[in-house]
Amino acid sequence: MIIAVMGNFGVGKTHWIKQQIKENNEDSYYFSPQTQTFPIDGAFLQSFFPDLSITDVESPTELLNLAQKNDIYLEIPEYLDLKAILPLLLALNCQKIVLVSKDENQEKWQGLVDKIIVNQEVIIKDNLNSFSNLQIHRAGLTQEVVDFASLETFWQELTQGAYGDILRAKGIFDIMDGQCVYGEYLHNSYNHEFYPLNIPLSTEGRPTHFSGLEIIGCNLEKQAIADTLGDFCLEDSAVYFYQQQVKESLGEFQLR
Repeated sequence: MIIAVMGNFGVGKTHWIKQQIKENNEDSYYFSPQTQTFPIDGAFLQSFFPDLSITDVESPTELLNLAQKNDIYLEIPEYLDLKAILPLLLALNCQKIVLVSKDENQEKWQGLVDKIIVNQEVIIKDNLNSFSNLQIHRAGLTQEVVDFASLETFWQELTQGAYGDILRAKGIFDIMDGQCVYGEYLHNSYNHEFYPLNIPLSTEGRPTHFSGLEIIGCNLEKQAIADTLGDFCLEDSAVYFYQQQVKESLGEFQLR
């Protein structure tokens, strides 16, 4: 079966998919069109389900072949034109699900999807449903290790408007103690504390798995964001120093 999941930014598409994979406990595939170069949601899901297959197959025939034996979760990015993606969804004969916030107008989805799910936990105003006036900024951070205290300060400043009007932010970051952490923010709804993902500690060299930051908002000061991120990315010598500390701590723990 192919399940296409749609909805606005921050409405909980990826978290809904995560819950379905957990409940079904079957081999699954995940595909999100036009995200191959910045696979933040796929990386997030794979940290919980290491056996989850991330596919970049875009041919309807190939997707249908995969779906004969596996569930495929097709997450549609909010910035894709719905009219442009509908022919693909029709060709796939998939189940079409949309997540909406409790205050969101559902009319545009009537007749287009098979099921509308209301997320009571988020608030997204109707005037934010259009991407015409919004900016998306992505910062790839793969192989970068950041100072966690500085990251927390930056995140607080970011979500309080120091770099523009931020509506949505989410990021995967490698920090100096070897952990990989995740943070997300939605204006007027949530600003969760960073929490570690289920990814092995990085104790040798620079991490090679995906990390990065995605921001949606208005009047974004992109250069200032990039400069600040660069300020607290660690040099090789600092990465090595902290990794030695982690290995020493792990060695002491194992001796107890």
